[in-house]
Amino acid sequence: MRNALFLLVIIPGVAGVVIFGNATLTDWQQLKIDYRAYEDVLRSTDDLSALFKAEAAQNIQRINLFADGVWTLLSGILGAIGLHGWLSNTKS
Repeated sequence: MRNALFLLVIIPGVAGVVIFGNATLTDWQQLKIDYRAYEDVLRSTDDLSALFKAEAAQNIQRINLFADGVWTLLSGILGAIGLHGWLSNTKS
């Protein structure tokens, strides 16, 4: 039981935190770049088309960052639940 719990819950949870956490940090960096570009367009032009495109690009990054963050947290919860079950499962 303990081995199955370890293989099916704990390892995927930890792997998800690592993978999605890395994607979250990558998306955070890209969001900072896209937001700077949005601010530059906002300051430099009155063209609404360019402004809408820059805003859409940074909003896409915000949504992507949110989704990756949620997956990171859900993977952490999965790993924590599995670790709790693994540590509290005592053999009689």
